[in-house]
Amino acid sequence: DEATIYKGIEGYKQLMVNHSAGQYVNGIVHTNGIESVWALLKRGYHGVFHHFSDKHIGRYVDEFVFRLNDGNVKRSTLDRIDSIVFGFSGNRLSYKMLVLM
Repeated sequence: DEATIYKGIEGYKQLMVNHSAGQYVNGIVHTNGIESVWALLKRGYHGVFHHFSDKHIGRYVDEFVFRLNDGNVKRSTLDRIDSIVFGFSGNRLSYKMLVLM
């Protein structure tokens, strides 16, 4: 939509609909996709984690990005597990980094 919060995000092309003019769909552009992202993130926050620390909020968001992008139930479970294992590779998070830094 025309909300200014999305402006200036690098690496993404912003396409908009103008809600204030009564427009809710413009070709392939609509707000259903981003509303689904926010809904999933809010369900995870309230239903699973109950708190996102400022220090690790990027890690929480990354998890939900993975769920949205690789969680397609049409993919086999083993393919999805392969994606998880591949994502772990080379991404060690020690206790010290988690808690102290």
